[in-house]
Amino acid sequence: MFWGVFSGGSQGLNGISDVSAVNGLVAIDKDPTNVNGKNLVADIVKDANNPASDYSIVNDLQALSTGSYGQASETARTSLTKKLIGMQDQKTGLWNGFDKVDYTGRAILALSMNTNQPGAADALNTAVKAVSNHLYQENGGFADSSNTMFGAENAYNDVTMTNALASAGVNVYVPLKEKTDYVAPVQRVLEQHPVSAGNSAMLIQQATWTFEQARFTRNGGKGSIFAFNQTDAAKPGEIVSIKAAAITKKQSIINDPQATAAAKSDALNLVDQILATYVSKLSADSTSSAAIADRAAGVTAFNHVTVSHAAPATPVTPPTVTNNNVTVVNNPASSSSASSSSAATSTSSSSSVPISTPTVSGKPVKKASHRSIVYALTTVKLYRSSNFTKSNLTKTYKKRARINRPMFLVISQQTNKQGHAIYRVKDMNLGKTGYTLSGSKYFAHAYYSAKVTRIKVINPKGINEYGKVNLTSKKRHVKKNASLSVRKIVNYGLSNRMQLTNGRYITANKKLILATKIKKSSQNTRPSTPTATTTGTSTSTPPTNSGSTATTTTTTSSKPTATTGTTTTTNNSPIIIHLGATPTLPVAPTNPVTPSNDAKTITTTISIHADEATIASGSIKVNSGASAFDALQAFAQQQGLALTYKGSGATTYVTGINGYNAGPAGTMTGWLYSVNGTEPGSSMGAYTLKDGDSISMTYNK
Repeated sequence: MFWGVFSGGSQGLNGISDVSAVNGLVAIDKDPTNVNGKNLVADIVKDANNPASDYSIVNDLQALSTGSYGQASETARTSLTKKLIGMQDQKTGLWNGFDKVDYTGRAILALSMNTNQPGAADALNTAVKAVSNHLYQENGGFADSSNTMFGAENAYNDVTMTNALASAGVNVYVPLKEKTDYVAPVQRVLEQHPVSAGNSAMLIQQATWTFEQARFTRNGGKGSIFAFNQTDAAKPGEIVSIKAAAITKKQSIINDPQATAAAKSDALNLVDQILATYVSKLSADSTSSAAIADRAAGVTAFNHVTVSHAAPATPVTPPTVTNNNVTVVNNPASSSSASSSSAATSTSSSSSVPISTPTVSGKPVKKASHRSIVYALTTVKLYRSSNFTKSNLTKTYKKRARINRPMFLVISQQTNKQGHAIYRVKDMNLGKTGYTLSGSKYFAHAYYSAKVTRIKVINPKGINEYGKVNLTSKKRHVKKNASLSVRKIVNYGLSNRMQLTNGRYITANKKLILATKIKKSSQNTRPSTPTATTTGTSTSTPPTNSGSTATTTTTTSSKPTATTGTTTTTNNSPIIIHLGATPTLPVAPTNPVTPSNDAKTITTTISIHADEATIASGSIKVNSGASAFDALQAFAQQQGLALTYKGSGATTYVTGINGYNAGPAGTMTGWLYSVNGTEPGSSMGAYTLKDGDSISMTYNK
């Protein structure tokens, strides 16, 4: 790279340009107008008034846009923006040059820092569409097919353009526009391993800030991460970042094998206090630089939280069933007379089913939701704000045939002032962002995730088979109405792929294919454990190794210690585990709640989080070969949690824990689980645990 040419400076081939120096100094909160008595900004303003090259225009504009440096700087910014817009090709929407991809990317980045300048927003929107139409490649990269010498795809250009698009507000974690068979730009950058050892320092640094920019934009940040003086631009992203840091810290505390339970509790409470303090500070920040600084200070405070490793003074006693944010009422008919203590004895002579009532604090109005791609099943309306009024209506999407249904990226879910459950979404075709009613009545996942074994092509233009999961290395074209056999579903970012029985890959987009056969989950049953003699009746289904069913018994007795919940279990209705007020349970828990003496057991750690707090955490032993859901069932019984679920095996779906209830399967609300920090992409009932695995349950709504 010729630094003197690209920066407009005169430092020679090995010098550090004024532009790069300004960017770096401002990033570390240093003053670029006084560097050992030298004003770097003044030098850039001089060059901006008489740019040495086209590259000087974009680079000088970026440097001057990092802060407010006086009237001369602002005048130069306005002049440079006007020049840059005037250089845009009115036919293609791109910027011409010996490397069209590189210069267009740099121009988009510079304009994203100056959207308040006349004509900048329109030029930016035109450029983003042009990149998608002319430069975006099927593999997720960017290339100029008209330039055989400099137009070929390369890692530098992919990084530059991905960073630029993210700065312009584009979600680079998904394919651009409606090109669902294309690879997402971020995925393509990752595939090239730009930060691996052996790469040039320039590529490593550019890739690093590209990933940071992509994360920043996805978390709600506006504009470029280098526009440090933009009011509030970084606040949404920094709040998300500090919450993520808090969750990471909590997980490390929970997983500390040497810490006592009391020490863990104290440390977790301290993390919650720090989080509340810094979220409040961030909410009050008026500039990006202040938000960035407060987020960094909060993360540092998390890192200073330590956990005592002192051994307990007394032997650890076996866990008992205790109330964990749950009040147990033994007699619903006269709940006012029930004691608030979990060990209270029921005064009712006829034992009713104990009811678990959540007593946790009120749920927040807004909660981040797991991002996903959906399509509209019926007519939906998009509003510019969460207040659904006629004046706020921006677009109505009429009900369309399946192959033409509009697709949306779900950003979050909340409840608006009118009491409606709504999504914040982004139209994946038009790029519009807004709010709409949520729920399975209006939307469904746009990609298959079930165990599909055969599909039919419904896209009039057919689909392609590829040799690689990122849908590159095209093997053949398949016409409409063709039937294909599927081996498995493969998770790929926010979208899914299908691997055919011939080893090739196709899209799992429901607009293009139709599942004609779905594999039913197999059930290996074993006889249930006999229960204690009762005077009531019980209906049970034999439990399975996948934790698909639970056997419980209705007991009528004058002794409250013999009272348990009542459930008639089927595969189609919710299975509710009601835990009594005392730790005595007359029914043997289902596999693998209590491992047998002759069975090999494994240990897994489980933590359950909701409303930014930890509901329960600890470890549990289960039989070898148990599923993640088996472990959750066992843990719920151990901790005294109210757990509800539907389905069995691969269709198991957690519907609620301690009153935090999920939406129906297929929606973007409810309980998410991860194992060792990674989301497996399959049902808990189908995931087989290994010894030492750590399960995290997080409530998203």
